[in-house]
Amino acid sequence: MKQIKKWTTALTAGGVLLLSLNSTTQAHWLFKDIDHVAWAQDSIINAYQMNVIDGIADHEFAPQSQVTWAQFIKMVVTTDNPAFTAGGAGSGSWWQPYFTEARQTKGFIDGSVKKENMNKPISRLELARIVSRVIDPALRSKPVDDKTAADVSRKNGILQGRTDTDLALDQNLTRAEAAVIIDRLFQKNGKYGKRHDTLQVKAENGKFILNGLAVGPTTDEVHALLGKPFATGKDEADGNPEEIYKNFVVTYYEGKVSRITFKAADNDLLKAKKDLNGAAVFQNADTSFYYFPASGELLTAADSSVYVRKDSNNFPSYVKGGELKAMNEAAKAYQRQIK
Repeated sequence: MKQIKKWTTALTAGGVLLLSLNSTTQAHWLFKDIDHVAWAQDSIINAYQMNVIDGIADHEFAPQSQVTWAQFIKMVVTTDNPAFTAGGAGSGSWWQPYFTEARQTKGFIDGSVKKENMNKPISRLELARIVSRVIDPALRSKPVDDKTAADVSRKNGILQGRTDTDLALDQNLTRAEAAVIIDRLFQKNGKYGKRHDTLQVKAENGKFILNGLAVGPTTDEVHALLGKPFATGKDEADGNPEEIYKNFVVTYYEGKVSRITFKAADNDLLKAKKDLNGAAVFQNADTSFYYFPASGELLTAADSSVYVRKDSNNFPSYVKGGELKAMNEAAKAYQRQIK
């Protein structure tokens, strides 16, 4: 499965995104092919933001495609422990670390699950067996009969039928259905943490604030607002530490917030329709930039994320070079000022 875009969007050496992003017309900001599965859209986004399910290609999710045993085992392991990392699989298959975790450590699958079946589609009955073990520790590492698997999964609100009367246990699981299952498991295990599914952006005194987050605060201040991250890592652009939440990625430099990334698009920001307290607004092909020259703070609205950082004094050169279009009077005034 292919992740269509890293949340920590790749930057140029100067720190400003000026590449034209994928401009393919799409009905949905994340995946172009999920409008016809409206019942699963929110779940697909939630699972994607938790790094559990990726697209199969840029802006393509393939919601009706079947899920393999290996794929679903990976989903369940990372839903149970969002910080789980597979590490190097060595000469083995990519799914081996997840298989080992699910079978030997967690007991989500038992000895009847064969490695030779990992690339075959998983049925809704077999996913129900796995889910029942996730929910009820007493069932782990043991055979689970059909009725128990179905009853535990259904009564806990994880598995529902394709119709009011049919759980369709003999049918194979689709990617859209898998996203819904994962979403329900996350809601049950509480590992979404504090959710900020809707972006709230404002600007005060030359600073952009996203849902209460701003550039500059310490780790403790971020934790007071967002809680603990579900994973940590290093930013791909410069190797600085970052914390990963359901809706945000927060990057630090010398113990303070240096960049905030919101893991979803904002259409009004992307189309340069928001007035952020006098910020100069610029656009290139399909990205909008909100800029405070005095503070150097830059908000970038791309097609699948919004992020804020301090510019390293390179943004003015792009404005001066005519590579960006001024979208408001503040931007036009800034262009005149630096020429």
